Amino acid sequence: MKLFKHVLYAFIILLSQNTVFAQLVEDTPTNQNQLPPFLTTNSIAYSDSQIEKAYNYKMLTLGDTTLMLKNGTAYPPAKRDYRRLGYASAMYAGTATLAFGLLWVMPESVSNWDKEEIKEKGVLWKWKENVKAGPVWDEDDWVLNWITHPYSGGVYYMTARSSGFTIFESFLYSAFMSTCFWEYGIEAFAEIPSKQDLIITPVLGSVVGEGFFYAKKNILRHDRRVLKSRFLGYTSLLLMDPFNTLLDSFGYKEKIKTQMNVAPVGFDQGTNRTIWGVNLNMQF
Repeated sequence: MKLFKHVLYAFIILLSQNTVFAQLVEDTPTNQNQLPPFLTTNSIAYSDSQIEKAYNYKMLTLGDTTLMLKNGTAYPPAKRDYRRLGYASAMYAGTATLAFGLLWVMPESVSNWDKEEIKEKGVLWKWKENVKAGPVWDEDDWVLNWITHPYSGGVYYMTARSSGFTIFESFLYSAFMSTCFWEYGIEAFAEIPSKQDLIITPVLGSVVGEGFFYAKKNILRHDRRVLKSRFLGYTSLLLMDPFNTLLDSFGYKEKIKTQMNVAPVGFDQGTNRTIWGVNLNMQF
């Protein structure tokens, strides 16, 4: 049982992490620079009938650019999409409840939960006792502490990151979900909150999540393919960002806000009159 568990977790992490390297390998022979040799990405070309020169210019490079996909949507969203985050969080809540049920049916050697005591004194009583007693330094298997929890933190992080939130905001979301929803929420019904998990999940999880973020951008840029395989592409997206990937598969679309008003746009000094115009504003 333990051997199968270790192999399964290792396979999940390796498969999710291979996406970046897979795209780099795929790009090596095909990504040719279309600019002339004297041009670089920080140059601008000027030409006429007699002269052709390249002038260097200073360019502010943003580390987090928006990728426009073939269907017209953007990744990540240009602005915070609270509705997407709410849907994804609700999906996580349902999944976490299911995960609690799966852990409940697993042997106590895997979950480290004292089921007999829980059955005897009640779930709510157990939750109160665990919250009062925690947090403590747990003795869980290293796979749970150093693989599954950073991976879970990465999924939390991606839930917010793919909804248009910044790195810091996504870290806060990961910390909130791992602390309030899981350690002091669902898992506290069965065991005392863990000191390692309170730190490892959001901190290492955010590092893993940011790697997932750039890997996902790479996969989307390649038409959701990894090593030219659509199956590997969708599998990797599901592992790295399951809830947003499912939302997109269900046809989620951002709301379009349209506002039209009449406002002054100028002044005609000859007639001493204000010029009015129609302003149409659309927010995606």
